[in-house]
This record gives sequence, structure tokens and C-alpha cells, in this order.
Amino acid sequence: MHRRFLVAALLLPALGCGPPPASTAIGMRNRAVLTAAEIQGSRTSGWTAYDLIAQLRPEFLRSRGATSLRDPVPVTATVYLDNVRFGNLETLKIISAEQIQWIEYINAADATTRFGTDNFGGAILIVTK
Repeated sequence: MHRRFLVAALLLPALGCGPPPASTAIGMRNRAVLTAAEIQGSRTSGWTAYDLIAQLRPEFLRSRGATSLRDPVPVTATVYLDNVRFGNLETLKIISAEQIQWIEYINAADATTRFGTDNFGGAILIVTK
């Protein structure tokens, strides 16, 4: 009797740690990704990648603050186009929105792991068609 109670007491909390039910996952979207459907539905003729991001995910463009006391310059995301370093945020203004399949923002830790140092502001990954 005590053994069954002990097993039940140990298993009950574990059951609550599983993934959420499918019904709660429906309708949720990843704020770190701009999908092809969102881009297609929002772009306007003549828009650039910068215009798209400023309209749909302006948080991608925000500064992450200074990285040291010696260098008070605010840190921003680095832009990667098809997994190749493309430049700073200004380079988004030369990429046509019509070329873009999807856009993703990755935080500084993930960007450093994936692309190496000098990604203290994170990275904006753009994949073209």
C-alpha cells in the first residue's frame, strides 16, 4: 500500500512536466521568426528588408546597449544573408523585400555559438528565395 502511494506521489508531478496540449499550441507564433506568409501579406512594392522588420518586428532593430565601459557605443544585431555575414543594420536597406523567404532573429549567445565572436547584439538571419 505504501509502495503504491510512493510511486503515485513520484509520478504525479512528472505528468505535469510534459509538453502543453496541442490546443494551447495552436495559434501561437514564434516572435523571433518572420515567416514567408507574414512577409507576403505585409510587403509593399519597393520595400526593403529594413522596412519589413521595422513594420512587423521592430524589436529586431533595437540596440542591446553598450558591451563595456570603454566602448559606450550601443550594440546592434549583425545581418547574415543566406548564412554569410552581410553587415550591420544599414545593409538591410539594400535587400529587396521581394527576395526574402524568411527572417529570423537569434540572440547574442546563439549568434556567438553559431557564427563566432562579435555578435554581441544578436543576429538577423535572412534567407532569400
